[in-house]
Amino acid sequence: MSTSLLYLLIPVGIGAGVYLIRKLRELQWGWVRNNFSLRDKVYIVTGSNTGLGFETAKALVARQATVIMACRNMEKASHAISEIRQETSEGELIPLELDLASFDSIHKFAAEIKAKYPTFDCLINNAGLAMQTPHYTEENYEVHFGVNHLGHFLLVDLLKDNIKNNSARVVVVSSKMHEKNAKVDFDNLGKWVDRARGDRFNNLYNNSKLMNFYFARELYKKGYDVHVLCPGLCHTDFFRDYNPKWYHYVLFSPVVWLMLRSAKQGAQNIIHCATENVNTADKNPATGYFIANVKQTKSKVAFDDQISERLWKESVREINEHKK
Repeated sequence: MSTSLLYLLIPVGIGAGVYLIRKLRELQWGWVRNNFSLRDKVYIVTGSNTGLGFETAKALVARQATVIMACRNMEKASHAISEIRQETSEGELIPLELDLASFDSIHKFAAEIKAKYPTFDCLINNAGLAMQTPHYTEENYEVHFGVNHLGHFLLVDLLKDNIKNNSARVVVVSSKMHEKNAKVDFDNLGKWVDRARGDRFNNLYNNSKLMNFYFARELYKKGYDVHVLCPGLCHTDFFRDYNPKWYHYVLFSPVVWLMLRSAKQGAQNIIHCATENVNTADKNPATGYFIANVKQTKSKVAFDDQISERLWKESVREINEHKK
């Protein structure tokens, strides 16, 4: 074999090997295979103009569902609808304004749902964020607690009668980051706490994902049909506040391509929970199970019922404190 041919075959072989590894990982991450019609089903998806929420809305409407796109920015929601309509004319897409950083906005949204779409089938609590620097909601909660946890907590509380009357599913988008140094810090609930020097994790974000899981556990124990999931680490604009430099993209693009899921792949876990996942007596949020890679997975966290109940009570107190 000539040296020039060898130089050609080596990079081709490496490229083919990397591509094969990527495809094997995609199979491991899992895909929703069922494609039954969702005609006459109504889904509410928070944060559906981008990322995981966008892909979820697109997949559901392609299966003839009615999708209420609960978005903070109506212009971006309109643009998202235009994008989806380039791929499918099925179902119905209804944009409604919802800013989870504003109790007033959440109340207005819930009132509109009750008035116009009271018989929905599923509420998907997808919207969330991660911040590097202090940001606060209108009620002055730091945003990881205020948006990722308390905003959705209030939304479910306002719609609880509709959820119960419809036997609607509640889908809670958590993350495996709930296992990474996360805790419910009752002394600093809703307050910004700076990251310690050398800390690799955004603990406020991780804490909020643990709160999501505790919230799902309590909902399940109270008789709701609730499903909690981790979409996996996805390549979306979720970490836009981290403001990566151009050279970060160059350095990490091979890692991103090999290790990170697309938004479409991450959304498979949401779609599975919204359409077909079945909790059992042994495997459900209360027993520490969540959906990852489109299958039931046991959390590494030893959940504490006292923490779970206290977080619920504290959250109720917070939303009642701001009632008008």
